[in-house]
Amino acid sequence: MQAYLDTALMGPALLLLLTVAIYIVILIVFIYARMKYQGGLIEQVIKLIIGTIGFLLVSDIALFLTPGYGFLTAYTVSVIFKIVALIVLAIGGLRFFVR
Repeated sequence: MQAYLDTALMGPALLLLLTVAIYIVILIVFIYARMKYQGGLIEQVIKLIIGTIGFLLVSDIALFLTPGYGFLTAYTVSVIFKIVALIVLAIGGLRFFVR
């Protein structure tokens, strides 16, 4: 039974690793872009994107807590960080409308 369970969890774990790897690549690209485009509106937008992607990355990493803490706890933490990422994006976007 344990071997079947390990095999059944391998697919979702690989997909989570793939999404985490994609988030890390996106972060590296935007961190490089932030160094290239310092100052002004473009740097602020890049910082906003980095913050949002960072919280989405933490949200997906939280799903790796499933074996230790259970699915409900890991999913709750994941949803909380996704909500924080959307709030960061919304508040950052509103700051651009104020100008």
